[in-house]
Amino acid sequence: MQHAEREGLGLLAPALARHGLAVRTVRTDRREPVPRSAAPASGVIILGGPMGVYEADRYPHLADEIALAADALLRDVPILGVCLGSQILAAAAGARVYPGPAQEIGWFPITLTDAGRRDPVLGVFPPEAIVFHWHGDTFDLPRGATLLASSRLYANQSFRLGTRAYGVQFHPEVTAGMLDEWLEAGTPETSACGAGDVERLRSQTRDFALPLAGHLAAMVRGFLSVGGLSASGASPPTSA
Repeated sequence: MQHAEREGLGLLAPALARHGLAVRTVRTDRREPVPRSAAPASGVIILGGPMGVYEADRYPHLADEIALAADALLRDVPILGVCLGSQILAAAAGARVYPGPAQEIGWFPITLTDAGRRDPVLGVFPPEAIVFHWHGDTFDLPRGATLLASSRLYANQSFRLGTRAYGVQFHPEVTAGMLDEWLEAGTPETSACGAGDVERLRSQTRDFALPLAGHLAAMVRGFLSVGGLSASGASPPTSA
């Protein structure tokens, strides 16, 4: 599920293609309907976006996406939620989603929990990993979820539900090109950044984007493995 022109799959696209997985992208920003069921897709990926989960009155597709995520959980279909997608996944599991105390924008460390270090998907990251953040909302940890990572500002950075459902509040898929587009978009978040902050973000991207790309590739391998998805090229499509 893609919610904005500039928030596509990013690094996820070549990582999925490398494993022979076809991708069907549903563009809610173009008013494409949200699938009613996670079947027959082999997996679901819900990406980021500028809206909040609590704004379903303005963005009706959010209720449909929460229902889709709930269906994936019910059917045990592998699902990965990124930023807004993690909030949608949390809401589908009955957790509260709400505005956080501060904007978290930039390259900041996450700290893996003990469970995160042992996890086959998040455990590919170093115990203290520098990742890219762009959000101001947060969520309560869903009942029964395992907390995998936290940051200084936000305790709930990543969680797992069961063995096949993952939410990550940060952006492991971001590329330098995507970040340039976000910084040039003139959003309220970028308007709050001074010229020095923008240049600092671009400089940090040159230092941190390449290691993050390696972690993302390993994360995708882990996600496909726990999801039982074939890497032979014969897998059914993954819905994103």
